[in-house]
Amino acid sequence: MLEIKNISKKYPGVQALDDVSFNLEAGEVMALLGENGAGKSTLVKILSGAVARDSGDILLDGKMFPRRLTPAQARKAGIAIIYQELSLLSQLTVAENIFLTREPSLCGGWIDYKTMNKAAREQLAKLKADFIDVTRKAAALSLPEQQMVEIAKALAVDCKVIIMDEPTTSLTWEETSELFGVIEALRSCGIAVIYISHRMDEIAAIAQSAAVLRDGRLVGKVSVRETPQESVIEMMTGKMLDYSARHQDGGIEYQQENIILSVRNLGDGKQVNDISFDVYKNEVLGFAGLTGSKRTETARLICGADIARRGDITLRGRKIKARTPAASIKNGIGYLSENRKEEGLNLGMTNRENVVISALLKVSVFLYINFKKVHSIFEMYKKSINIKGDALTPASNLSGGNQQKVVIAKWLHSGCGILFFDEPTRGIDVAAKAEIYKLIRSFARENGAAIVVSSDAAELALVCDRALVFSRGKIVREMRGKEITQEELLSEMSQARTGRQPDSAANGGKN
Repeated sequence: MLEIKNISKKYPGVQALDDVSFNLEAGEVMALLGENGAGKSTLVKILSGAVARDSGDILLDGKMFPRRLTPAQARKAGIAIIYQELSLLSQLTVAENIFLTREPSLCGGWIDYKTMNKAAREQLAKLKADFIDVTRKAAALSLPEQQMVEIAKALAVDCKVIIMDEPTTSLTWEETSELFGVIEALRSCGIAVIYISHRMDEIAAIAQSAAVLRDGRLVGKVSVRETPQESVIEMMTGKMLDYSARHQDGGIEYQQENIILSVRNLGDGKQVNDISFDVYKNEVLGFAGLTGSKRTETARLICGADIARRGDITLRGRKIKARTPAASIKNGIGYLSENRKEEGLNLGMTNRENVVISALLKVSVFLYINFKKVHSIFEMYKKSINIKGDALTPASNLSGGNQQKVVIAKWLHSGCGILFFDEPTRGIDVAAKAEIYKLIRSFARENGAAIVVSSDAAELALVCDRALVFSRGKIVREMRGKEITQEELLSEMSQARTGRQPDSAANGGKN
C-alpha cells in the first residue's frame, strides 16, 4: 500500500534522514522505532506534508506523491495522523471537529448540522464509540474520548494509512486495551497503521513488524514476534542497555531521625483529602496511581503550584508554607512537571538560559547576569548528564529526552534537596529512560530525596525504594523493597481504581 523509497532530509548541520526505504502492506500494523532524534518525527512530517523531502519517492497505492506535498494533499490521498498532543479544537463540537473544513452545506452556504451530526455518529459507530454525544464540545470529553474523536476524524477522510504518534501517553492500560481493539478493527478493514511508541510491551502486543531508525538511517525492518525485545533495543541504540538504577534492599534507614519531609493531613478542600506520609533521607519514593488518582495534584500542593487549604508540611524539622512555587524552591523543594514543554521549559530560550532560570541570583552580580558563568554551568551539566545539545541552541530544537535532561539540570542548579519527578520518562526512548533512572537515583543519593510520580508500574518497580498507591485523593497502600513489583503495583492500582477503601497500611502506615 505504502512505499517509501530512498527518503533523505537534511537540516543545517544535521542529516535527519539518510536514504530510508521500506514498504507497508494493507492491514499491517508497523511500529516505527528509534531513539529521540533518530528521525521518526521528520519522516512523519514528510508523510503528512508538513515538511518537504530533499530526495526520494513516496507511493500510495502505486501513485507517486509530489515532492512539495501539502498536508491537505496528504489527507486527500489517504494519510491521517493522530499526534501525541491531540489537535481537537476544544470549543467546537465533536461533529464539527470530525468534519472540520469538510462540513456538509445547505443552499446558501449554511452548514447542514443534521447531516453532519448523523455522519459523525456513523464514524464513531465504526469504533464502537457511538456513546459519545456528537453535539458536546470537545473540551467536555475525557482524554480517551478525545482520542476516539481523533480517530473518527481520520476515518472520515477515507484514510488508507493512519500514523499514531505515542497514542497511549496519557491513557491507562484499560483505555490502552480499548485503543488496541480499535486498531484491530482498522486492520480488519485493510487500513495500515504506523505506530510510534517507546513502550516495548505495547509494540509486542499490537504490531506485526517494526522499522528501526538510528541516526537518520533505517537499521532494518523486522518481525516483532520473531525478534527478541533485547535485539530490537540493541538495533535502536547500537548497544546493550544497563538498567542498574534499582537501589539495593535495605539501603534506606527508616528511622525518625532520617525523615527529611513530613506531610500531615494535606488537602485542597476538593479532591485531595488528608494525605499523610514521610520521606526519608536518600530514598526514592514513588507516587503510584492511574489517571484520576490525584497523585499529581498532591505533588503540586506540596510544591506550591496549587494552594493547600489544610494540612502541615515539615521540612527537616521546620514547618513550611507552600504558598507559591518560588517559596517552595527557596525551601529546597522542586517540581519537574509532567508537561515539560509548557511548565518545565521556556522553548524560546537557549539551553543554557533554561538551566539557570530557576536560580538567577547564583549567576548574577548586582542584578547583571554573568553569561560566562551561565555558559560554564551549562557545559558542566552537559558533560555530567550527557545533554546532546549546544549551549546556545533553543530548547525547542532538542529531542524529548534531551529536553528532560535540561529540566533536570535546571533543578540540580537550583540546589533543591527534594525533587518531584512527575512522569519523568513520558515520550522518551529506552536509552534516555535508562539514563534518567540513574539520574534520579544519583539525585536521591547526593542531594536528599526524590519522589517519582508515575502511572508506569514497570518504572516505579525499577527505580523506587518505597511506593505509595493513590486512589481518588487518598493513599490506600504503602509498599517497600521486594513488595514493589510491576505485577503487585498493577494489581494495587487497578483495585484502587475500582474504589477499594484504604487499608491499615494507608497514609504512609500512619493509620
